[in-house]
Amino acid sequence: MSRIPKDQMQKLQMMLKKTGSGGGFGGFPTGGGQGGGKFWGTVALVGIGSYVVSDSLFNVDGGHRAIKYSRVGGVKKEIYSEGTHFRIPWFETPVIYDVRAKPRNIASLTGTKDLQMVNITCRVLSR
Repeated sequence: MSRIPKDQMQKLQMMLKKTGSGGGFGGFPTGGGQGGGKFWGTVALVGIGSYVVSDSLFNVDGGHRAIKYSRVGGVKKEIYSEGTHFRIPWFETPVIYDVRAKPRNIASLTGTKDLQMVNITCRVLSR
């Protein structure tokens, strides 16, 4: 590596002082030192924190139940009812099921002994 003589280093420092704030792109200020760094650090911390909190919550609607699948331990035995619940992001995934009774209608047109046609409908409730 070549060394820069002292006079060239002083000229470089003088040029940087003339441009304004000493090192900004095109003479633009770099953000005001420590205060700007703290502000953007706080903004980044709040943004990352809100993302982690929102990603670690899941909702189970009414008439549904949930179980958690863990990448480490497999399917957990605990069943979660409706409400908001906590999970560990990336390691746990909620699996949500509908547990409401669903009606199934089975209709049939059939004949009787006296040769009349009758509509019969059977309704079955199942989960």
